Amino acid sequence: MLPTRGDDFTKLPLCTICVKSGLLCPRCQRLVERGDYDEVDIEIMKTLLELEESKFSILKDVVYHKSYKANNMYVIVFSGNKLSPYMLGKIAKKLSEKLEGKVRIIEKSGSLRRMASQLLFPANVLGVNILWLPDGSWQSIVRVSKSDSKALPAEKEVLEEILTKLSGMEVRIRFE
Repeated sequence: MLPTRGDDFTKLPLCTICVKSGLLCPRCQRLVERGDYDEVDIEIMKTLLELEESKFSILKDVVYHKSYKANNMYVIVFSGNKLSPYMLGKIAKKLSEKLEGKVRIIEKSGSLRRMASQLLFPANVLGVNILWLPDGSWQSIVRVSKSDSKALPAEKEVLEEILTKLSGMEVRIRFE
């Protein structure tokens, strides 16, 4: 029997066979058409399956949520098994080689500060504030030390775009 969604592979939102073949079943096609997942997600899911089969069997305990791409940087959101920073680094390095871009793997969290800390590492996040605007809208401000501005893994604007996508709210980075 061929493995499908959830059988002995990384827990993916799309069927394993669909990801491997590139031909989507009606269920997976609906998820893509609805905008829940896109070509970047499918490419990354396929690469994760290849890595899992070749050398990183630990990925079978990981739940894949979503990937985001901005410029030449990929951010992959996982949950589940607590992978060590060493193992995350090895997986990110292999993904970087295969995808030909920077890769950050972060753990899904409801906390903007926690996700920002993982994304902006090695820069230190001082805090997260809410800025209320005159029109009644608001933005989240991620505060980073000025001395860490050069330690960011990508340009400030790219990181703001990714944090906005991750959190579903407008996010800005401010140096203090």
